[in-house]
Amino acid sequence: KRSANGAPFVYFGTELVSAAEKEKEVERAVCEYVFKALEALSVRWGISHVEVIADEVDGRIRVRLVEVNCRQHNTDFSPLTNACIGYGALDMVLAAHLGGDEHYNYPPEMERFRLNWDSVPTMPSIRAKGAILHFVSYVEGKISRIRHDVLEEIEGLDSVMDMHIYPQFLEEGNEISKTVDIRSDTGWAHLMNDDEIEFRRDYDRIVELMKDMFEVKE
Repeated sequence: KRSANGAPFVYFGTELVSAAEKEKEVERAVCEYVFKALEALSVRWGISHVEVIADEVDGRIRVRLVEVNCRQHNTDFSPLTNACIGYGALDMVLAAHLGGDEHYNYPPEMERFRLNWDSVPTMPSIRAKGAILHFVSYVEGKISRIRHDVLEEIEGLDSVMDMHIYPQFLEEGNEISKTVDIRSDTGWAHLMNDDEIEFRRDYDRIVELMKDMFEVKE
């Protein structure tokens, strides 16, 4: 999240990160804090969606709780988690409930899709960079022009696996507002790349390009 259009916390991207390596101090601190928060709130079963703020104070990492929810992420992260991690949250739920049941007869053709709960690491690890980038609108009024050249450049970037503009923003004459929260963005892109430099380059390029996606009549 970052500031945009006068709003202090606008979603720009949701990125998968690794916390398995010792040098990932911030990521590990966040995970350890979340484990303690869930324990304190007696959240022991199923998926959780937790938001925290992490910063550094006097040379120490400080993690503060924003919210804890007993639900999955509200965006379809499955394609990215499956590719970048190898499994997703729903796979983990099934593994937790069924993975240790030796008496359950799984169909042989499903064996290679099963996740063994005991193989799931405590700290997440990624094998490629992945993120959902949310398209932020910087204009307000009636859409007079949709910049298809901008959309085509985004779609052609190496890291972009998929993208979607919400239908109401693909017709000239429709109203568009400036993005101030997750409910007022104009679409999203799935980014994935095993080259971190290319991933970051494409991410930053989209952030610049989305400023020019639409032209309006005020």
